[in-house]
Amino acid sequence: MNIGVDIVDLDRIEAAYSRYGMQFLQRFLSSEEIAICLHKPLIIASIAGRFAAKEAVVKALGTGISGDVHWKSFEILNDERGRPFVRPVDSACFPSGCSIALSIAHDRHSAIATALIAG
Repeated sequence: MNIGVDIVDLDRIEAAYSRYGMQFLQRFLSSEEIAICLHKPLIIASIAGRFAAKEAVVKALGTGISGDVHWKSFEILNDERGRPFVRPVDSACFPSGCSIALSIAHDRHSAIATALIAG
């Protein structure tokens, strides 16, 4: 079992999004992830939460963002109840038979995510 956690400053994400717009989002989010973020009432918090979640997942994998695992190797989506989950795009990046639990939270200043990989 491995755990990863990351925290992101909302002002930092807002500054990058204001400066680079969609180019910033397309660097680390899939088109489905972007659509989800842009339809949330708190767009910046949603973007920051997904960024933190991706960082938490790669920390739990023990790889960081590297040649084998990149920002779009997996997606952070939501189930029908709104709970975040990880959908692998490149399943070779994940241990066979692993399960990933994910939690994302945010307040006025930051977003935090925790990922737990078992199996």
